[in-house]
Amino acid sequence: MENSIIKFILDVGNSKIKMLAGELSNYGEKLRVLKYIEVPSRGIKKNVIENQIYLSESITDAVREMETATGLEVKKVILGIGGTNIYSKTKNVKLSFSEEKVITEEHITELFLTAEKELKQKSEKVLESEIYNIRVNSSGIVKNPVGLTGREIQADVHLIFVGENEVDELTEVVNRAKLEVESIVLSSYASAKATLMEEDKTMGVALIDIGEGTTDIVIYKNNKLIYAKSLPLGGMHYVSDLEYIFSIPKSEAQEIIKQISETKDKKEFNFPINGNKYISIGNIRKVIDARTGDLVTFIKKAIEESGFTGYLGKGIYLTGGATKMDEIFEEVKSNLGYSVKRVLPIKIAGLENVKPEMSVVVGILLEVMEKEYNKLEKERKEKEEQESLLKANVKVEEEIEEKVKIKKERFKLVKEWFSNFI
Repeated sequence: MENSIIKFILDVGNSKIKMLAGELSNYGEKLRVLKYIEVPSRGIKKNVIENQIYLSESITDAVREMETATGLEVKKVILGIGGTNIYSKTKNVKLSFSEEKVITEEHITELFLTAEKELKQKSEKVLESEIYNIRVNSSGIVKNPVGLTGREIQADVHLIFVGENEVDELTEVVNRAKLEVESIVLSSYASAKATLMEEDKTMGVALIDIGEGTTDIVIYKNNKLIYAKSLPLGGMHYVSDLEYIFSIPKSEAQEIIKQISETKDKKEFNFPINGNKYISIGNIRKVIDARTGDLVTFIKKAIEESGFTGYLGKGIYLTGGATKMDEIFEEVKSNLGYSVKRVLPIKIAGLENVKPEMSVVVGILLEVMEKEYNKLEKERKEKEEQESLLKANVKVEEEIEEKVKIKKERFKLVKEWFSNFI
């Protein structure tokens, strides 16, 4: 671990706190997971923090387990954030110049800042940003305008926001656990990072992450993040439906949800409850299908709102802990009119047994370590350039010294020859 980069990832969920430790070797050539843990979360429900003390204690439990398992001290974490207050806005922005100018990175930055100024409210924080449909002088769309010459540049700037109060409250809880928040990553963006390939993002795909408390959707097209939205509906709502409709304890409802996939091929089966009472599998499935119907409606509406209906060449991908239920997957698959498949986060050394609920922490690790790798590459390139420049300077100095030496020797010879005539 000497000179390697180690990061701790924290995903605060409604039922579990997930924590992951990852290591990037000192030259950036190897990435591995040191430890992944889950502990129960308390003090949060439907992504609303109800008790900061209980939630911070749950995070402390995760930290303690991580430190015991790895022998490392956890001081800073990279925090994933999601919830129903995540939303996106897009603005077409145009910059005009009085004369022809070479487009630079500064002009691209100005497009982002202009969009943020017009779209962002005081109580909002920008989590992710994207730019596409770039044109110079009203020409065709270009991928990279830097270096082109024009009197005008315009583009669609897409910004994803979250309420600052949500960020501040979650950060305060993490601080209560004696941790520093190193950076924050959008959870749905992280899920996409962990599960989608470049081809998926280019051809068009909607990734649906169904967690415990929320369902997040992000849409990619032409390798650009173009839409994001969340719904306060997740795996816990299936549990609460069973609790309410059948008047059973939460523990029994959770057990039914765990067992439902094991009975998928059975048309007749009774789940025992409250001693000698039973609930038929048919009635259980009716409740699940009704709730999944709400989920299907949300996904359809979100895709329609994005304006990219019919452009999802890769269809719809599902990830997140609740997608392990076959009943949810089959209902979504048969009612959306798109190709639908379940996806897992990519395998990383040290985490071969991946599960859909790991998508967020794996994605955050990939995002953070990619940035660290890019830093290493930049530093390495700058060092090589400096060494190359130094060698060039040394070579020039040596050549100058050699020329001076030759001149001195020639002068000495001429002087000796000339002395013969004196």
